[in-house]
Amino acid sequence: MLNKEFSFTIMGVITSVYNFFKGRLLAMILALLFLSIMLVSVAFTNWPAIDQLPQNMADQSNIEGIGLLIFTDLVVPFEILSIILLSALMGAIYMAKGDGDE
Repeated sequence: MLNKEFSFTIMGVITSVYNFFKGRLLAMILALLFLSIMLVSVAFTNWPAIDQLPQNMADQSNIEGIGLLIFTDLVVPFEILSIILLSALMGAIYMAKGDGDE
């Protein structure tokens, strides 16, 4: 039982690692690209405080001020977030679709 001998070569290990990552390489590159875009957008965005929003005393919810801020100062983070949410939705649809064998 415990006398089975394992032998491997460097080329065999490299080949098995290559075969493992061959189909996943593009997905890993895209995931790293998304991660880097997210980190850069979070790190270099000037996040305004509540007192920096345009105040409208007639409307205490300040929806107009938030909309004005999103579509003027925060356009790039808003667009990046929309792309990420769209890709998450497409991934969820792909995962829910299955293989089609059922």
